[in-house]
Amino acid sequence: MSEICWTEDLSVGNQAIDDDHRHLFALLDNLQHTMPQGLVTQDAATVVEDLAHYVEAHFQREEEFMQRIGFEGYVAHKADHDRFVSEVHALQSRLDRGAQTLTLDIDKMLSDWFRRHVLVLDMALAAAVKEKAGA
Repeated sequence: MSEICWTEDLSVGNQAIDDDHRHLFALLDNLQHTMPQGLVTQDAATVVEDLAHYVEAHFQREEEFMQRIGFEGYVAHKADHDRFVSEVHALQSRLDRGAQTLTLDIDKMLSDWFRRHVLVLDMALAAAVKEKAGA
């Protein structure tokens, strides 16, 4: 698995949200590193728990921001947040039931959802922020 890093080109133009995204990228990268060869470790369970708490708090802040600026894509964006929270909770559940590997779930989370969400939906939010700033 390749390292996941936040870069300036992923900025949505809101410092608090960008800081949240930096932290979220760091959590996901940490999760990759706590699972050598895809094996579940106690550290991985802790990181998944941290991830669950963090995404819920981050998504709430981001959703409040979208509502404040009247972001037209709010409903679809929030639905995508809800799907991701469900995936993280499913990972937690698998760990609670004693899963020994989570590689496929993590690969899916990183490559499918996260890249699409940040690079498509969050970039649409960034464009709306820039448009409102220019108006």
